[in-house]
Amino acid sequence: MAYQLSSFRHFPSAFAIVAASALAFTGLMASATPAYAQSGDDYRCAGLAEQAHVAANGMDGKKQASAKRFVSAGKMLCEAGNERAAAKQFRAALKIAGVAEVETDAQMAAR
Repeated sequence: MAYQLSSFRHFPSAFAIVAASALAFTGLMASATPAYAQSGDDYRCAGLAEQAHVAANGMDGKKQASAKRFVSAGKMLCEAGNERAAAKQFRAALKIAGVAEVETDAQMAAR
């Protein structure tokens, strides 16, 4: 019977190995997120937001008020961390203003 109990002596070390492996995997996954998501410098909430803001301010009348509402909604979505929905709002403001979105290679890479 002594040989049956010997397998239980290895349980704590096996548990430690599994726990260490899980922690290492979690760290690996955290480091594998895209660079733009880690840095917080998302084109949609920086460059695109600025383009929409300038375009909305350059308009007159009801169209300006509508474009500004889209820009305001986009900024709130950026603050909430929903860059994709924010970009839709900013692009809607640009469309109302009749302005084409200006994109550079670095901005396209951040998408």
